[in-house]
Amino acid sequence: MRNIITALGIALLLSGVNYSQNIDQSPGSPKTKIEAFQARTGVVIIQGFSEVGSVRGLYVTSVTVKAKEFLDAASGRKEFGITVEVKDNSGRIERENTSWVDYDEIESLLKGLDYIAKVDRSVTQLANFQADFRTKGDLGLSVFSSRDENLLAVKSGRIGAATAYFKFEDISNVRGLLASAKEQIDKIRGTAGK
Repeated sequence: MRNIITALGIALLLSGVNYSQNIDQSPGSPKTKIEAFQARTGVVIIQGFSEVGSVRGLYVTSVTVKAKEFLDAASGRKEFGITVEVKDNSGRIERENTSWVDYDEIESLLKGLDYIAKVDRSVTQLANFQADFRTKGDLGLSVFSSRDENLLAVKSGRIGAATAYFKFEDISNVRGLLASAKEQIDKIRGTAGK
C-alpha cells in the first residue's frame, strides 16, 4: 500500500512539473496600435513623449497621463496615443501599471467618462450601482456608489492591475489630463480645432 501511495505521489508531482513547463509565459500580443508600432523589431522607432500631468487620488493612489508620438525612421509613418499610468501605494504591495490608448480611441474615452460621470443611484432600484468604460488597452474607468457618495476608480491592467480612487468631484481633474493630452497630440498632428 505504501508503494502505491508513493508511486501516486511521484506521478502527481511529475505531472505538475510537466504541466508548468507547457504554460506560455510570453507576454500577450499588443492590444493597441501604438503598442504594436513601438514593439516592432528590425526598424528604428523614435519616440516623443510629454508628461501632461498627474492627479493624486484617495488612499495613496495617483494617475499620470503622457502624450506619445512614435515615428518609423525609415518609412516616416507615425502613430499617436497616450499612456495612463496608475499607481496604488495603499497596501503592503505597491502596484503600478500602464495602459496604452490609441489616438483614435481618446475621443470615445472622453465621451465614456462624461457619460458615466452622469450616472447616479437613480439608474437602479437596488442599493448600489457601478458604471464602467473600458479601452482596448485595459484602461478601465468606473463610477460607483460607496456608502453616501459616488467615487471614480481608474484601473490599469487585468492581472496585477493597479487602481486609483478619486472623489466624484475630482472627475474633472482626470478628464482634464486626458483632454490636455489629446490637445497636445492634435497640435503636432495639425488637427487642432478640427
